[in-house]
Formats: sequence, C-alpha cells, structure tokens
Amino acid sequence: MVEIKVKYRGKEQILKFDKEKVKAIDILKALNLSSEHAFVAKNGELASEDEIISPEDKIKVINAISGG
Repeated sequence: MVEIKVKYRGKEQILKFDKEKVKAIDILKALNLSSEHAFVAKNGELASEDEIISPEDKIKVINAISGG
C-alpha cells in the first residue's frame, strides 16, 4: 500500500492506494475529480496524468477555473 499526502482546498489529507505505482490521475480519481476540472502539481510543477507520484513528493490538487 502507498500513502500519498495531498493538499486540496487548503486541507492536507492522506490518500491510500492499494497498488505499487500511483499516477497523478489516480489521485484525481480518489478525490472524485476529473482531469478536465482539476490538475495535480508535483513538487510545484504541473504533473501529467500518467506521471508517477511518490510518497515523498509534495502534491497539491488545484481546481481548474473556467472563465466566461
């Protein structure tokens, strides 16, 4: 099991995954978000959906803002 600390909407939480390799898209799915509406920042850099996330990475999930 892999535990990833995630900051989302100003709160930190621990997400637990029952797999060896966790991808950025797995974090979004665990938070019931889609990649159309949110993205993952890994160590301050935008992460692609299939980028591997490690427990020591600093992860922040940010909602995409659409303008009108």
